[in-house]
Amino acid sequence: MVLKKNQIIYISLILILITTAYFYFSEEDYSNLKSLEEIYNNNIDVDKVEYENGVPKVVYIVWFGKNISNNRLKALNSLVDSLKVPYILITEDNYMNFSVKETPIHKNFQHLSGNHKSDYLRAYLLNFYGGGYHDIKYRDISWENEWKTFKDDNIWMKSCREIKKSHIGYDVDRPETKKVQNYYSQLGSMCWIISRKETPYTIELLQKIEEKLDLHDKKLNLYPSEKNGGYYADRPFSKLKKEDKYPLRWLEVMGEHFHLLMYEYKKHIDLTLPRPNMKGYK
Repeated sequence: MVLKKNQIIYISLILILITTAYFYFSEEDYSNLKSLEEIYNNNIDVDKVEYENGVPKVVYIVWFGKNISNNRLKALNSLVDSLKVPYILITEDNYMNFSVKETPIHKNFQHLSGNHKSDYLRAYLLNFYGGGYHDIKYRDISWENEWKTFKDDNIWMKSCREIKKSHIGYDVDRPETKKVQNYYSQLGSMCWIISRKETPYTIELLQKIEEKLDLHDKKLNLYPSEKNGGYYADRPFSKLKKEDKYPLRWLEVMGEHFHLLMYEYKKHIDLTLPRPNMKGYK
């Protein structure tokens, strides 16, 4: 069948209208989101945080950078609205308020990439303050009742169970530690976790991280990070190449240590923490 000229024009107009409607109605609405500044201004004062079963009922969230994508901001809004627990957004404007006088934040913190700053502060805050930590992800289920678990003094940490071997970090400099991946179902995530302060786990974790920052002191000073994100995410289990400048592997600050330690202290971990919504957040 041969279409007439007016029929072709008519069909073309219909297709244009359908395409326009699709993009109009599928476009995300970001107009009602709280800004990064508004979320920051709603931080609870750390001195006003209440304790439940000896653990501060607060969740730390870390974001370094003045700008944030609309989708990540939407995820952050979802997180703070759904937690139903007071939170503190940690940024470059307030992180030093949490530095402990006797054991200050490491001198090389300023040279770290964004993901490594988050890794370091997570360990530091959980060790010296205790409470919760959550990566910026969408959340549907609250944490309001999750502190009840700590009625059991034997529980040091509450996390959610890992579901894949490939999610388990190990020490790349010690390949024999890769076997910890076989025990993934006995281990939890550090991306969302609640912890008592100053447990043997958090003390040892922070110590291992600071040893890494000491080890790379010279190169961190020579080649500080220039990224809010991070380096080498595409090769997390590989050693660095000769041409690489920033000296820390993607998982070297946190991921290469915490699962190995968790396996050692697994009897002190509860793995029933509700997972976040893992839809795209970047």
